[in-house]
Amino acid sequence: MKRRKSKRRHLVAWAGEDTINLTPLLDVIFNLIFFFLLATTLKQTRAFLEVRLPHATRSQVAEAPKKTLVITLTGEDRIFVETRELTLEELERELRETAPGDVDRMILRGDAMAHHQAVVRVLDACARAGHFGVAVEVKSDTVK
Repeated sequence: MKRRKSKRRHLVAWAGEDTINLTPLLDVIFNLIFFFLLATTLKQTRAFLEVRLPHATRSQVAEAPKKTLVITLTGEDRIFVETRELTLEELERELRETAPGDVDRMILRGDAMAHHQAVVRVLDACARAGHFGVAVEVKSDTVK
C-alpha cells in the first residue's frame, strides 16, 4: 500500500486591517464617564443654594430616612422645595397632595438671616397639610 504524503495546510493570513478598532472601547469609556457624572450630580440636590445654617449647641445627626422632603428658606424669605421655588400657598397645596405616609421625614433648612415669621409660616403650612414633626436643620457648635 502506497502512502500518500500529507501536505500540511496553512491557515490563510489575515487580510484585514492591521489596527485595532477602538470604537467599542471608546463607547464603554464614555458610558462610564456618563454614569459617574450622573451618579455624583444626583446626590447634590441640596447644595444648589447657599444657605447659612443657624448654630445650636445641642444637635444630633439624624439617621438617613427612606424618603426626605427638604424645604429650604433663604435669607430673603424665598421658599424652595428641593430645587423648585414656591409661594406659601403653592407649598401648602403641594404638601396637601403629598400624604404624610409617603414622606418619612421633612427637613426645614432655614437661613440664619431668615425672618422668624417666615419660618413659622412654613411650619404652620406643614401642620395645616397634616405633616407634623418637621426637623429643623442647624449647624452644630462643637465645644473644643
